[in-house]
This record gives sequence, C-alpha cells and structure tokens, in this order.
Amino acid sequence: MDYLHDRDRSLACLRTAVACMGKHSAVLDPLSYAVWYDYAAGGSADLKRALDEATASGALLSQETVRELFLRHIAQPQGMASLDALTQVMGLAMAVSQSTDLARRASEDLGRSLTDFEAQLHAPDAPAALGSAVGHMRQASAQTQDSMQHVSGMLAQHSAEMQRLKGELEQARQEAAVDGLTQVLNRRAFDRAVQGCLAQRESDAGPFVPCLLLMDIDKFKALNDGFGHAFGDEVLRAIGRALRTVVVEGDSVGRFGGDEFALLLRMHSLDAAKDLAERLRKLVAGSRIRAGQGEESRGVVTISVGGAAMRPDEDALAWLQRADAALYKSKNGGRNRVTWAD
Repeated sequence: MDYLHDRDRSLACLRTAVACMGKHSAVLDPLSYAVWYDYAAGGSADLKRALDEATASGALLSQETVRELFLRHIAQPQGMASLDALTQVMGLAMAVSQSTDLARRASEDLGRSLTDFEAQLHAPDAPAALGSAVGHMRQASAQTQDSMQHVSGMLAQHSAEMQRLKGELEQARQEAAVDGLTQVLNRRAFDRAVQGCLAQRESDAGPFVPCLLLMDIDKFKALNDGFGHAFGDEVLRAIGRALRTVVVEGDSVGRFGGDEFALLLRMHSLDAAKDLAERLRKLVAGSRIRAGQGEESRGVVTISVGGAAMRPDEDALAWLQRADAALYKSKNGGRNRVTWAD
C-alpha cells in the first residue's frame, strides 16, 4: 500500500495507529503497527471493516489474527516471502540493538573506571594506591577493547545480512507487482500507478497530459479455441513485449486480467498520445506470432484500443470508465482501431 502523505498527515496517522494498537492489539509488533497505520490512513476499506468487526466485542486482537489481516489486506501476493524476510530483518534489528547495548555498557564501565582512577589519584594515599589503580585501568581498558572488537565483528556480519535481506525484499516486491506471464504490472500495481498519477496532478502537473489506454485482443477466445492455450499464452506474451517497447520512463504498462491490457502515459500533448496509440495498434497488427520456435505464424492478431486523457476533477473510476467506454466503441465499430473518449 502506498501512502502519499505529507509529514503532518503521516504524524497524525502514526499517533492514531499507536493509540489503536495499544487499545486493541494483544501483541505490539511491526505487523500490528502496519495494520493499524493502514486503518488510520484510510487505506483498505475491507481492512477497516474487518478491524471494526474484530474489535466490536472489546477483545484484544491476537498475533495470529493480526498476521492474517496483514497478509489478506496489506501484503502482496507473495506476502509470505516478504513476511519471512521482514521477520528476519526484525531479528537482525534486535541483534544490532543488543550489540550496540553491549558497546554502551562497555563504554559506561570504562567511564566508571576512569572516574574511580581519578578519585584514587586525588586520594591522600595516592602513591601507595597508584599501582593498584593503574592495574584496574589496564584491565578495564582491555575489557572495553575486547567488547568493541566483538561488537564491530557482529555489526559487520549484521550489515552484510541486512543487505542480502534488502535485496530479497526488493525482489519479492517486484515479483508481487508483475504479472508472471506477460511481465507487465498486474492489476493491483497498475491501479496504484493510476492513484499516484491522480495524487500528483495538483502538485506536479508539469507540461504532461496523463492519458489512459485500455485495450484487449480481438477475438481472443477464438484464438484460444482454434490454436490452443499455448498459442494464446504466446499471444499475451507478445502483446506484453509490444507494450513495453512503446513506453518510456514514467509510463506504466499493466495487465487487467484475461486479454485486457492498459497503458498509463505521460505525454506532452493529446496528439502525441493519439499517435502512440495508433503506432501500437499497427505494431501489433503487423506482427506474426508463432506458437513455438520453428513453427509457422498463425494469422494476424489485432487489438482494439480506447483512450482517455485525464480530467482535472475526476477520480480513478471515472477515468477508467471513460477509457473503457471508448474501448467498447472500438470493438463495436469493427475492432482493430483506436477510439478516444470525448
């Protein structure tokens, strides 16, 4: 879940989350905080409803209940992998905390030894006690050095482990956002991109015209029935590759499910977006897709496209509905064409 908040809003959500967690959760851990922060930030309506129902009786939420809510409403499809990595990160963070606490205690011990040493130097019998004081100081210094070396080695080990887990978390995050067959964003990730685009329109509109393209493959069911699902899968992969070739950094490509795809474009003008949509349509129509290596192509595959430029006052649903209506005009008008919403 992405939270596009300023600092004051984030602090307000944090205070609310901590208050709710202290009142309703039996275990105060990062998963509980994540669940209640989403609740405070107004993230998932389903999660809010589930939490309201679960806490209506006044009973505390168990660790198992919080974990289930986290995986169901917040974690990505690969949530278990991410959660396992998160658990390891929490363990490492605790180990680092213990290491730094050990270093702090060693430093405090050395400080007390220095204070005692100074006191003995100023004592009336300082010359007689000096040898003993120096011995104590030497012992305290050696113990502190040993502790610091131990801590340094532990921190180096933990740092390397943290870097490894950071890579695993990033990989899990990427895999959770990508459709496995076509290698474009899945519906959930694409919806987040749309929401992010809408959130930025007031503060960072710039010279761009955000445009949304919805498209699906013409007569895809007939392709599947006539040539088999292996060929259908290859068609979907080919469309995914074609879409990735026409976008630039800042654009988003997603699969809505089945044979429907979407593009979120940041264009300098509506005319530029229209040119790109037409170029994409021709690119697909001019391709010859094969079911496997060495096999002959099996006819022409075409797409129908509906486009809509973002309006200043509409939400994501209205934007998608206008693009979807334009897509149906393309399909009803004979397919293999691009139609733009008014």
